[in-house]
Amino acid sequence: MKKILTMGALLVLFLFALVPAQAEMRGYVKGQGYVYVNFGEYPYEKDGTARPVLWRVLDVQDNRAMMLTEYLIDTDQIIFVTDAKAIENHDYRRIHSFEESDLFPKLSTEYVDRLLGDDPIRGALIPEPNGATLFLLSADDYINIAYGFEKNQWAEWPARIKSHEASGTPYAIKQRGLYVAYQNDMSPYWVADVKSDTDYKLQIVGFNGHLSYGAYTRVNIGLRLAVRLDLNQLEINGGQGTMQSPYTFNYTGSTETVSAAAPAPTETALPVFQPTATAEPAAQLPVFTYAPDTPVSYEQLATAAPVAQAPLYTLAPAVTAAPASQASSALLYTLAPSVNTAAPFSYAPTEAPTAEPAAQIVPAEKDTVTLSFVGDCSIGDSAQFTTAKSSYHVCLQNNGFAWPFSLVKDYLANDDLTVANLEVVFTTRTRHQDKMYYLRGDSSFVQVLTEGSVEMVNTVNNHCMDFMNEGYVDSLATLDSAGVKHFGTINPGLANAHDDLGLVDVNGILFGFVGWSYPQEYDLKNISNRILQLRSQGAEVVVVSLHWGRETYMTPESWQNSFARNVLDAGADMIWGHHPHVIQPIAIYQGKPILFSTGNFTFGTMSDVNPETGIFQVTYEKTANGPALKELRVIPCTTQKSPDFRPKELTEEKSRLQVFKDLTFKKAPYMLENPPESFLQTGVIQFENGQVVQ
Repeated sequence: MKKILTMGALLVLFLFALVPAQAEMRGYVKGQGYVYVNFGEYPYEKDGTARPVLWRVLDVQDNRAMMLTEYLIDTDQIIFVTDAKAIENHDYRRIHSFEESDLFPKLSTEYVDRLLGDDPIRGALIPEPNGATLFLLSADDYINIAYGFEKNQWAEWPARIKSHEASGTPYAIKQRGLYVAYQNDMSPYWVADVKSDTDYKLQIVGFNGHLSYGAYTRVNIGLRLAVRLDLNQLEINGGQGTMQSPYTFNYTGSTETVSAAAPAPTETALPVFQPTATAEPAAQLPVFTYAPDTPVSYEQLATAAPVAQAPLYTLAPAVTAAPASQASSALLYTLAPSVNTAAPFSYAPTEAPTAEPAAQIVPAEKDTVTLSFVGDCSIGDSAQFTTAKSSYHVCLQNNGFAWPFSLVKDYLANDDLTVANLEVVFTTRTRHQDKMYYLRGDSSFVQVLTEGSVEMVNTVNNHCMDFMNEGYVDSLATLDSAGVKHFGTINPGLANAHDDLGLVDVNGILFGFVGWSYPQEYDLKNISNRILQLRSQGAEVVVVSLHWGRETYMTPESWQNSFARNVLDAGADMIWGHHPHVIQPIAIYQGKPILFSTGNFTFGTMSDVNPETGIFQVTYEKTANGPALKELRVIPCTTQKSPDFRPKELTEEKSRLQVFKDLTFKKAPYMLENPPESFLQTGVIQFENGQVVQ
C-alpha cells in the first residue's frame, strides 16, 4: 500500500510538471541554464521555408522578459554601401552611433513584419528607449554574467567562449551569403557598438565567441536579434521551457479592432481633404471578388471547362461594375487609352493645376501597344508627418492633384497603359502596425493617379498593411471608386488574404498581372498557379510584379537571378521589380525582360537615396502568332524630394548616360543577358523574333 501511495504521489508530481506555469518564466540561473521560448517565424531552410523562431530568455525583471534568438536568422549591412572602391577608400558616410545607421530603422519595420506579420503578440513587444522594437545586444551585454555569458571577451582560437557562439540558419547561409568560419561552422554576428567616429568599424562577436572589430559595410555579418516582451499580456499555452520543448504563448492583451465598415476616428481625420457632400458613400463602392488560393496544374487546365468571364470595367467618366455573380478570379478591364476618369471627390487647390486634363479621344486600333511602368509611388506621408510644412499632404494642398506627375504627364498620357507601384494606403484610419513608418494618404489623393494618367497599380508591398486589413480594404475601395485598376496577392491562406489578379484588354491585347511581395522560393508554385490562371482566362502577355530585393542597393542579390529565371520559365513574359527605392540593372532571359528595380518615382517621407529613376516602356506588336515584344525603352528621370515630389526627365546628356550605365550589369549574371552596347547611348532595346537585336 505504501508503495502504491508513493507511486501515486510521483505520478501527480510528474503530471504537475507537465503543466506550464507563468511563474516558471525566468532569466538565466547558474546550474539551471536558460528557459527557451518559441514565437514568430522566419525563413529557416535554405529554400526559404519558414519555421518558428527559438529564443533564449536572458533576464526577467518586473514581468518583462529579455530574449535573444538562438541562431542568426538573416544578414544585413549597417550602412548600405556596395561600391567596392568606395569601401576600400572609406569613401562613404560615417556614423557616430548605431541609431544613425541604415539598419536601425529596419529593426522596427522590415524584420518585425517578417517575424510576426499580423500576430497579436506584437502588442506585447516593448520598444527600447531609442525606439527600436527589435534590437542588437551591446558589447557589454555579451560579457554580462547575469545573462549567462562568460566575462572573457578576447579569447583567441582554439579557445572558445561557447556561451557567445551562434550558428546561422541554412537560409542565412545559403540564400543570404552569411559568412561561416571553416573551423567550426560558427558565424559572427555584429553588436551595436561603433568603435569610433573615424575608423568605420563595428564591434562584433567572432566565430569563436570573442569580441572583435569588423568593417560595418560587410554584407555577410549575421543578425542575432533581441527583444523585450511584456509577460503581463501573455500566457504560456504549451511546452516545457527547454530547448527541445520550448514554451509557446497566447496573447491575452487588448485585441480591440476597427471594423472595416466602422467610420474612421474623427480626432485624426484630415479636414483639408474631406470628401464633398456629393461623394459616393463607402458602402456603395464596387467590391472586388477574390479567388481562393487553389493550386492549378497544367493537366487540370488542359481538361478544365472554360473559365467564366470576370466583370467588365471600362475607363469612362462613369464606372459601372457588372453584377457580382459574374465575378471570377481575375478582373477583366477594357481600356480606352488616354481617357480621363471622373474623380469621385472634389478638391479646390490654392493654385490651378499645372497639367492639362487627358484628351477625351479614343484612338483607332493600333498595331502596337505601349505600357509604361514606374516605380515606388507613396502618394502621402508616414502618418506622423502629415501636417509638416514639407509633407506630401501640404504639397497637394498648395499645388493640387495634378502636380506630382505634371512634369512627365505627356509620356504617361500618350502610352496605352501606365502601371505604378502604390506604396501607400488611401484611408483615414488611425490603428496601424507597430513600425517606424506607416504610410497613408487621404482617399481623395487617388486623384493624383487619375490626373497623372496612371491607370493601374500594384497594391502589395511592405506598406500595404500599415493600417491593418481595414486600411487595405479602404484603399481598394477608393481605387475602385476612381476607376483605377489594381492587382496583387497578399497574405494567401490567411483570414485577411486578398488574391487580386489583373486582366486588362489594351487595344486588343489581353495583359495579365500578378503581384507578390517579399517572394520566397516556396512562393514559386503559387506564382506559377496564378500565371496559369491568367492564361486560362485568355491572357496573352503576363507581367509578374515582385516587391523584393535590398533597399538602397544598386544591384540585385544573387538569389533574385535564379528566382527571376524560374518565374519566367513558369510562363511569365516579363518581371517588373520594385522596393529597393533605387534603380537596378535590366537583364534579358530568353528574350524576356527583367526589371529588377525601377526605383522611386514620387515618394512622400522619402529618405536620402540615389534619385535616378525612369519611365520604363515596353511595346508589343500584334502578329499572326500573337503579341511579340518589339521594344523596351527607358526615359531617364530623377526623383525630387520634399517639398516638390515631382519626377522629371533628365535632359543633360551626362546624367542620361549615367542612368543607362546604372541599368546595365558590369558583368551579366549566370544565364542572363545584358542590354546591348547601344543601350548605353540610347536607352532602347530592340527585339525581333523573341531575341535582342544587337
